[in-house]
Amino acid sequence: MYREKIAIVDIGSNTIRLVIYGIDQDFFLTEVINIKTPARLSQHLIIDEAGKTMDQAGIDKLVYTLESFRLVTEEHQVNTIKPLATAAIRQSRNQADILKQVKDRMGWQIEIVPEEGEATYGQYAIMHSTSFQDAITIDIGGASCEITLFEQKKMKAYHSFPFGTVSLKEQFFADKPHNDPEAMEALAKFVNKQFKGLDWLKKAKLPIVAVGGSARNVTLVHQRATNYPIAGVHGYHLSLDDLRLTLDLFQNTPFDKMSDIDGLSSDRVDIIIPANLVFIELFNAVKATIFSISMQGLREGIALEYINSKYQSPIDTELIKARSIRQVINVFPINVEGAQLRVNACLDLYRQMCDLEQFDYHYKTQEVLEFAAYLYQFGSFISAEAESQHTFYLLSNMNLFGFSHIERLRLALLSSYRNRSLFNQFLEDFDNWFKDDTQDELQKLGGIIKFCQALNDSETAPIGQLNLTRQEDGDYVLNIEHNGPIVAEKYRADRHLKHLARALDGNLSLTYTDLSLA
Repeated sequence: MYREKIAIVDIGSNTIRLVIYGIDQDFFLTEVINIKTPARLSQHLIIDEAGKTMDQAGIDKLVYTLESFRLVTEEHQVNTIKPLATAAIRQSRNQADILKQVKDRMGWQIEIVPEEGEATYGQYAIMHSTSFQDAITIDIGGASCEITLFEQKKMKAYHSFPFGTVSLKEQFFADKPHNDPEAMEALAKFVNKQFKGLDWLKKAKLPIVAVGGSARNVTLVHQRATNYPIAGVHGYHLSLDDLRLTLDLFQNTPFDKMSDIDGLSSDRVDIIIPANLVFIELFNAVKATIFSISMQGLREGIALEYINSKYQSPIDTELIKARSIRQVINVFPINVEGAQLRVNACLDLYRQMCDLEQFDYHYKTQEVLEFAAYLYQFGSFISAEAESQHTFYLLSNMNLFGFSHIERLRLALLSSYRNRSLFNQFLEDFDNWFKDDTQDELQKLGGIIKFCQALNDSETAPIGQLNLTRQEDGDYVLNIEHNGPIVAEKYRADRHLKHLARALDGNLSLTYTDLSLA
């Protein structure tokens, strides 16, 4: 099933996590297992005038955890293991002793990820999982905070701040309540000053893309608090007001009730306010347009870089959406040949209708039409009677790399299109997501796909050229060329003519030309 399995052991300041990925024949990464423990190694750093030193209790906790993880990698027959350490061990004066003890006691050689490497890997993952060409990225851990700037998918600047959620908590909230107003104000001022010290960061006016557990937790809390209608955090967008909403929730919740907040991990209750404050201060410093979440961070960046290095760069940053669609096609039982015929017919009709000024051509419209035509009603493998419902649910709740949530919804609506009433039913939970003219266009595009599906009803590929013309009276004629009898296709095309006609500003009629009689 997999070319190989690779294990990333991420030894962070707050958590230690093991993720095993399977690399398939198309170089897609699949999480085989993902486990973690909140080791809080940064709390085992003894600070004096000479710097930071990890105590023996912290080293013992590290070795014990890694020994447990090693058994998991052996059970899953992992080919390549990459144990990687970030800020807590990187900042330790006794780093060499830590690495030696791990090597001697359980056999693994830990690689220390430098500050630039930590920033680079995170940004590398974001470039390969989102469609942003230019953005600021943030990955805040327990003891460090990596910020990068990339333009045209290339990193232009980075900085690693020597503070994280755990260290900020210890610095500003020691012996104070988790929501102490003075501590919060002091932390915000401190972080704001740090961010304003970077000239390339100030007023960049770019999207912010956040990775890491704290960003995911803030997002999940916001989704649950606002009854968000679909699943998944990748591609989710937060505004400044959204970030303030979650901060208010955390601030106004007694500490002994924090674990009851839906979406908040129990091992982050004491560090979520520092994280939330950092996100707000970065948003303000950047004058950001949006705050977006990526599920792909340091670990995925390392795995992706490993694949591209070993297999001659098979993963292209410009084909992220197409790869997501390909992965859906690989996972679910989709008739690829039939789907391609449907795609070709849809794109042909769309371009002809643009030439006839029935649509304003946009590449993104063509792109989503192509993707939706590929995936049209693939939910039929669950139930033919409820194919639209299954298709809509699956696509609207998948983490699709390269797609924002509104783009994912657009894809789900088109891929599941059957009629206007069902379309409106699916939109009931998404009030104000689309303007009326956008909804109208989506229904017209859905009608094109539904009509084109009828052109291969027998699955014998009988249809050839499609020629749409406008007559002198303003009505339209679509001539359908075919080879041999097309009883099934003609019946379905005549029946679904109304769906295509709604996209035109005149009446539509069909004619048929049998090329086998020529």
